[in-house]
Amino acid sequence: MKAHCGHALAILCTLLPLGSFAADADSAQPVPATWKVQEIRYSYFGFTTAYSCDAAEEKLKKILAALGSHPATEVKASGCDLNRPSRDFFVTITIATPIAVTDVSKPTSNEAARADLLKRLGVKSDFGEEEFPAVWKTVDLTRDKKLRLEPGDCELMEGLRDNVLKKLTVKIESDGVRCTPKQVSINTPELKVSALVRLAEADKAPADANKAPAPAEER
Repeated sequence: MKAHCGHALAILCTLLPLGSFAADADSAQPVPATWKVQEIRYSYFGFTTAYSCDAAEEKLKKILAALGSHPATEVKASGCDLNRPSRDFFVTITIATPIAVTDVSKPTSNEAARADLLKRLGVKSDFGEEEFPAVWKTVDLTRDKKLRLEPGDCELMEGLRDNVLKKLTVKIESDGVRCTPKQVSINTPELKVSALVRLAEADKAPADANKAPAPAEER
């Protein structure tokens, strides 16, 4: 009997990883998504780090792109000191990010306001009606070398976390952003999230479909 139990246990142990793998695969399945367009405004006030408006815009836009925002997304910082970096300025983000079709609700803003947002993004009026496949992707902002985040960016990341991420299709997985005024840590604050991003294949498909067939070889 003991031998049979041992054999059964071995089979069970062999099957468990397969079940776990299947669950992970299901969580990565594409979901029908569309673009959610919105405007987000907030103020940055840094006790520790000052930025020029251009530098703040560049860093924020790169982070938003890593989280799946549309290339037309616009980040504007205003109120910076013209002669030197500022610790206090206003940020306006006009952004389009993927959202699951099942989560789309009826717009609360009027049509004129929505049309204005679309115009500023430089996209067509039916932009929000396009559907495409998207998947949940884990994004470790701290370890993404393309973002070039540094310990001094703690307050910028804090403002992004508190004012922007909660309005996007983003789930915070690990939050180590703890800023101490007028003190720079030796490590870049940790911020890992799960974001809904458009599948790369969704952009390639139309191009392949419209490609002209290769001419037949002459004999």
